[in-house]
Amino acid sequence: MLPEKNHSAVFSGPKNFEIKDLPLSRKNNDVLLKTLSCAVCGYDVRVFREGHKKVRPPIVLGHEICARTLNTLNLPNDQVIPEGSRVIVSPLIPCLNCQHCNAGYFNSCNNLNEIGSSINGGFADYISIPRNNILIDGIIPIENNIRDDEASLIEPLSCCLNAHLNFSIPISGEFVIIIGDGPIGLIHLQISKLYGAKTIVVGKIPSRLNEAKSIGADMVLVNNEPDESVKKIWDYTYGNGGKLIIVATSNPEGIDLALKLAGKNSLISLFAGTSKNKILRIDPNLLHYNQITLSGSFSSTPKVMKKAMDLVHEQKIDLKRLVTHRFSLDEIDKAFNATEGYNGLRSVINSF
Repeated sequence: MLPEKNHSAVFSGPKNFEIKDLPLSRKNNDVLLKTLSCAVCGYDVRVFREGHKKVRPPIVLGHEICARTLNTLNLPNDQVIPEGSRVIVSPLIPCLNCQHCNAGYFNSCNNLNEIGSSINGGFADYISIPRNNILIDGIIPIENNIRDDEASLIEPLSCCLNAHLNFSIPISGEFVIIIGDGPIGLIHLQISKLYGAKTIVVGKIPSRLNEAKSIGADMVLVNNEPDESVKKIWDYTYGNGGKLIIVATSNPEGIDLALKLAGKNSLISLFAGTSKNKILRIDPNLLHYNQITLSGSFSSTPKVMKKAMDLVHEQKIDLKRLVTHRFSLDEIDKAFNATEGYNGLRSVINSF
């Protein structure tokens, strides 16, 4: 017997959460899940502080979700997920009609909706999953050796993996530079090392850079003086610069730094969103004569999420070490303050 109310953290506008018991309702074709954990993404914090054009309050944020099925699910691909199964959820709700959806690039849908942005997300006891998410296999069972809070980080792992899968250059034995020492930067670091790259992490927080070194970074650098950082990295890379530079920070200065670190025939991947007021001034001759590719990456697909889950199950990627804070739903303000204050790494809201 389901309760009539859904205990939720409702985003009512910039800098305002309201803890409410919302009516527990769903459409006939939706699937209702019990939320087990939902991690706080940097995107969630930016929306909370500044709002976002695709987020219309009041709404429940949260898209890095681990949940449990409340009944047996008979999915369109003939897969059956038993009642009581733990699952992760792709946040994508594509239209399934545009050219990108027809090609399987659901994250590029022309009319994309997203859990935790367009519809209510995971900062609640229960979450309703729309049919278009189910039709793309957006509910994915997880293995028993993956913890709930660890599972909630599979979604950001899949986003990082999606970026790497789209790279057009091999990175084994090459220098990869990751600008950003947060959880996303450290996930990119693990993938980069998995692919055999010599990896440099540039950041601002010494404790996070120490964690990067522990994970396996070949070089870490506190970027207090950008010009000095550029010189040190060019010296370290024998004057070649980076073959791949991943900008894993929303600080627009990271893009400027990436352009100064890119070697010939390299690729710069803009992984994080940044201020809409940021205007890039790029010397086109720098890109032209050095054959530098400037690329972007957004979200992932359920197919990539399954690959990400397999990497965690096979213990090739360690997400447990990135979870440093756990909070209840009623403590969501503390979770967001910890994330915004760069306190530890990932904060997770656990449901009890």
